[in-house]
Amino acid sequence: MRHLGRDGTSQVRIATVEARRSGLDLCAWSEALCELPTGPVTEADFRAWLEGPLRRFFPFQRFFGAYGSLSGGRVQMHAMMTSGHGPEFVASRLCTFDLKLRGCFAWLVATRRAIFLDKNGAIDAAGMRVSPTQRELDDLERFSGGALASHGVIDPFTKTGTYVGFSGVPRAQPELVLASLELISPVLHTLYLRTRPFAIPVVDVTSLTDRQRDLADLAALGLSDKEIGSRLGISDHTVGNHFRAIYARLGISKRSQLIAFVAARDVGSHI
Repeated sequence: MRHLGRDGTSQVRIATVEARRSGLDLCAWSEALCELPTGPVTEADFRAWLEGPLRRFFPFQRFFGAYGSLSGGRVQMHAMMTSGHGPEFVASRLCTFDLKLRGCFAWLVATRRAIFLDKNGAIDAAGMRVSPTQRELDDLERFSGGALASHGVIDPFTKTGTYVGFSGVPRAQPELVLASLELISPVLHTLYLRTRPFAIPVVDVTSLTDRQRDLADLAALGLSDKEIGSRLGISDHTVGNHFRAIYARLGISKRSQLIAFVAARDVGSHI
């Protein structure tokens, strides 16, 4: 069990307005964060956290995670990890593929939004309809237990990132599933990269400027743009511009993801 200091505990227990509106169980999420593995992380540690504390917050049947790079519209997968999937699924994963073969994945890369896919189609975290390819629909029928929720973290500068896909997620509340993934994805990204024996550029808030880190910390306290502007003596519009620059630098698209990155940073600082 991880024991957090006072600052780390306050960060991971932040109940943002967006999360409250989504109806997330933030107490369960905080408990999952408190049980993140400490020190060097093995794949066994990753799976133990995934299948235990995380599953109590986010029910799922099977998991697929991968690290890869993007070049010329093609994805190269460098490493992957599964939980609950059989050999047939693992053998079906292509090490290299064209984005055009996977419409939902291409949309995720372009928008950095979580996607929910079931037999009725796909939607992203903003409620936009997404067009899956036949290959994705076939995979859904063969491997995904009725519904698949996926997300990822992409470094726009190195064109590398992680993908996470959860099969067999609850179908009744896709909006809640997607809101949960917005929190989960950055933490899984950080944890997954810690299992790798080779150097991978990690996207984290320490790459931000001092002013950007100030804004990230204030966002994690649940402050609105107006409240942040008042504290820093700048306009709401300037605050918005700062956040857009932060999102671009970290390869994310929403404030909930930024808050999750801040939480992951603070958890790591108390190992």
